[in-house]
Amino acid sequence: MVGKDLEMSQYIGCQHHILGGILQHVLDFYVSKTTIKPSLNYKFIDELLENYEELQTEYKAETEMDVDENPGWRDDFKFLYELCKAFQHCKKHTAFPVIKWRKLPSLHRARWNSRAIFTLIAYFLLPSWRSVLELPACFIAEKWEKAWFSAQKFKKTTYDNPLLGITKLGCASALKGLKTHWSRAPSLLDVPRSNMIAERALKVMEKLGEKGKMTSI
Repeated sequence: MVGKDLEMSQYIGCQHHILGGILQHVLDFYVSKTTIKPSLNYKFIDELLENYEELQTEYKAETEMDVDENPGWRDDFKFLYELCKAFQHCKKHTAFPVIKWRKLPSLHRARWNSRAIFTLIAYFLLPSWRSVLELPACFIAEKWEKAWFSAQKFKKTTYDNPLLGITKLGCASALKGLKTHWSRAPSLLDVPRSNMIAERALKVMEKLGEKGKMTSI
C-alpha cells in the first residue's frame, strides 16, 4: 500500500509474488501434481533432485551460446536468466547450447521462481518431459522472464508480456490472477513494485515511532 496522503492511497501488489502465482497456475495447467514427496509439486522435480549430477553428464551440448550481462543479483536469479537465454538460443538455432549447471535452488513455496528454474532444467535434461514442458518453458523464457527481470516500476509493456503469453496458453486461472492482482494504473510513487518497498516503509515508521516515544519522555 502506497500513497501521498490518506485520500490517495493505492494498492500495489509485489510483481514477483504475482508472477509467482501466475507461474503456479500455468504449471498446474500443464503438469500433474503426482509426486512421491509431499513437499514438492511435480514429478519432474523429483527426477531432477534424484539424478541431477548424472543427468548433467548425459546432456549433449551442440553449440556455444553468447552470454550477455546477467541482471540477476542472487545465484538463483542468475541461473534463471541463463536458462532463459539458453532456451531462447535453442529455439533460434535448433541446437542445444552449452549451459553452466549451477546448484539447484531452494523449493520454498515463497520462491516460485525456483519452479521456473526446475522447468527449464527439466526441458534440457529430461527428454521424456520435453513435450509436456515445451509450452510452459516457452512461456517462462519468452514472456514471463521479461516481467520478472524488469525494473518492477510501472510500465505497460511489463504487464503486456505475461498477458500475451497467458492468452496464448489459454490458462484461465493464470489470466484471472494477472488481471485481479496486477495494478495497471500508474503508481502514485515512482518506486519499484516490490515488497522491499513495504519493508523499508515499515522500518521508517518504526523509527519514527521510536523517536516519538523518546520525544514524549
